[in-house]
Amino acid sequence: MLQNIRDNSTGIIAKTIVGLIAITFVITGINFFSGSPDDPVLANVGGIEVTERQFNKKMEQERRQLMQVLQDPQAINENLLKQSVLNALIEDAAAQSYSLNLGFDVSDQLVDQAILGIPQFRTDGQFDPVRYDQALRGLGLSRLGFREELERNLFTYQLKGGIEGSAMVFPNEAKRLAELQFQTRSGFIATIDIEKYIPALSVSDAEVEAYYTNNSSRFLTTEKARLEYVTISTNEFLSNVKIPDAAVRSAYDEEVSLASEETERRARHVLIANADDALDRAKEFRTQILNGKPFEDVAKEASDDIASRETGGDLGFAPSGTFAPEFEVALNTLPLNTLSEPVKTEYGYHLIEVLEARTKPIDPFEIREPIIRDDLEQTEARRLLTESLEEFSNIAFSGSLEELKKAYGVDIRLSELVDRTGGEGFFSKPELLRRAFAEDLRSGELNAEVFEVEPDVWMTFRIKSYEPSEVQSLETVKASINDVLVTKKALEAAVSDGEILLGHWTEQKPGIPENVIKPVLIKEFNELTREGSEEIATQFIPAIFAVPAPGNKNPGVKLQVLNDRQVIVSRIDSVTLGVPDDDSITQLKAALTQLRTEQEGREYWSVITSQAEIVRP
Repeated sequence: MLQNIRDNSTGIIAKTIVGLIAITFVITGINFFSGSPDDPVLANVGGIEVTERQFNKKMEQERRQLMQVLQDPQAINENLLKQSVLNALIEDAAAQSYSLNLGFDVSDQLVDQAILGIPQFRTDGQFDPVRYDQALRGLGLSRLGFREELERNLFTYQLKGGIEGSAMVFPNEAKRLAELQFQTRSGFIATIDIEKYIPALSVSDAEVEAYYTNNSSRFLTTEKARLEYVTISTNEFLSNVKIPDAAVRSAYDEEVSLASEETERRARHVLIANADDALDRAKEFRTQILNGKPFEDVAKEASDDIASRETGGDLGFAPSGTFAPEFEVALNTLPLNTLSEPVKTEYGYHLIEVLEARTKPIDPFEIREPIIRDDLEQTEARRLLTESLEEFSNIAFSGSLEELKKAYGVDIRLSELVDRTGGEGFFSKPELLRRAFAEDLRSGELNAEVFEVEPDVWMTFRIKSYEPSEVQSLETVKASINDVLVTKKALEAAVSDGEILLGHWTEQKPGIPENVIKPVLIKEFNELTREGSEEIATQFIPAIFAVPAPGNKNPGVKLQVLNDRQVIVSRIDSVTLGVPDDDSITQLKAALTQLRTEQEGREYWSVITSQAEIVRP
């Protein structure tokens, strides 16, 4: 098994790693982390550290995803989330440790191929350094930091690819599966509908009462509440906000001033990745450039930064803080068009040249004016709202909704009856629904604590009416119970007749036994395929092909119940294996391989995690 994984990892990864990385990028936004020497270690898994920074980043990502679903931070179980995140990080570390122990390696060419294949870094099918930088900036990563983290994560994909490549399906397995898939069957199917039994059945009052008593939880009404509520938001204050033209101009001038202090530099570099001879090579390439060899030629031939290599090392304009600290120092101190000495960072040695410097560009006042004005109005309205919230909350706590209306001019609104599943608008919000059914508010004597029901929209409410969940009266549900019990008896009678017919057919007797209530609908089928036929309804096909094949001169028989309304008795007299073509065999082999890959993968990852040595400080 291990040798299979080793052998398959090289070929499988070369073909599929770009797809794996691309899919990961789309789904998760690439969850890469960079540690530091001072980063506290939460667990050491086979020599791979799980750090506090990794944990915090993963928590942030998972919490953000949960909020998109729950929309209420109080609904998130933080303890459960923390345990889940830590377990996931430990599993990832276990996989990486196991990959290293197997001797897997990741070449520079493989990392290059992965980066070039990520769709988010491409424009019109070609790698785009600008989009690359934009995407990494959104993730808070530098180019070199991204490359380093990607290289580490590819170890896990190697192991995954090795496991996938080691899953085997033998040709005779696929052929046999195809023969079974395309088999045909001949026999009979009997359908017994329960409706024919119902007219002759009755239920006593005692049976109804017993069912009602024993199943009272089935007859609970839905808990409901009607709310009187008020909301306060920035909208209540916007009409009172007037922003002077001078304030807009001042804000724009401040933007211009700040932009003038922010310098963007356009630079190019040659990276010589860490190696024993990296410094010597960097010095040699520097000499070549000083002696007249074009910088861009050296970058294209020698740079280990795949993102800028094809553009002659050009990094484009970038604000301060984009690159590694040592790289930033060089950018800030180098005169324009001056080649640096080799600059050491954690990624290797760089030859750097600053080509241009400019202040951060900003749009003219005519374009920025309406945007700035709107921002200032919203900011002022939000300030007024914030200032008012304390008094608004105090009135809600000790006063009435009428007092809030008088003080703030808000409208008192009445909701429809809502249950715990919610309704529309505000009443679909979990944070509101949870409070609406709080036990201490049911009396309607207290207002709910003021809370933010939507961004910048705050609410309080009082229960106008409350309808608790309670067991409906027997008279209310008696008719429905009667229907349930009659249907149950009818089904039992149909099953009983079906079992008689089952025994009759098992003994290879023809037709229908005399003691089975008529009518029983029997249909014969010959050479029936899984696609069905005009004579046999589609819903019966799975039942027919679920019957055991005949053996020892005895037919295959089986009784099944469909949707609690129909009893099916099937009899299979003969089965003829199919004769599949090569394409069908190939397709089924691929499907079986995928299924086996997933099964073996789950088992393998479970073993890896359970066997990993985990040390927690």
